Amino acid sequence: MIVIVSGSGHRPARPLLRGLGGARLVTPRTIAGPGTRCDPADLPAATLGTRWGTLAAGDVTAVLACLPAVTPWDLPHIAGPERSFVAAELTALLALWLQAPALVVNRPVPGSLCGRGLDPGDVRWAAVEAGLPVAARSRAETRLTLAGDRVLPDGADPAAAELVRSLAKTLDATVLCVRLAREPDRGWCVHGVEPWWQAADGEVTAALGALITEGAR
Repeated sequence: MIVIVSGSGHRPARPLLRGLGGARLVTPRTIAGPGTRCDPADLPAATLGTRWGTLAAGDVTAVLACLPAVTPWDLPHIAGPERSFVAAELTALLALWLQAPALVVNRPVPGSLCGRGLDPGDVRWAAVEAGLPVAARSRAETRLTLAGDRVLPDGADPAAAELVRSLAKTLDATVLCVRLAREPDRGWCVHGVEPWWQAADGEVTAALGALITEGAR
């Protein structure tokens, strides 16, 4: 089973939902208390209660994390004064549950349920620390998406593709959507990042499907 974890403000692209046949969309509104069990000492046995039943980590082939954090706006069904508290509790719950499935794209880190690669300031800092070129005020010229070992679209400039791979390695990201600018004196430079799930097209979805299949072997 493929699970896509998303929120009201971070909907995945339609090709992603259509292309990964049978994927189950889990949002903060669909998470229910009954059936949830997340013991840090026994993560392989973790389960998540939803409106459709219990999701056992052992039954999940892959999780695509498309939600940085649960916010009060994701919980319109919760009474106003309680939304912030419930949002924080659900964020903590998902951060723990997302450690259990064998394949999670991208695994959570402190402060983000979908890994690094969304905060522009963090990305630029990481790139500078790794010695990667960062664009000054140049306008982005191209957008490339890394999915596992593939940089899409196919046929991208090899230098640009290598820069994306290096940035993804620095961020420990399995999937990453990067905007690049080419400067006359330095060549390709990191300009910014985008939520990879919003940029996902048919080609990216196919690459993700292959990545999930390979990871399930």
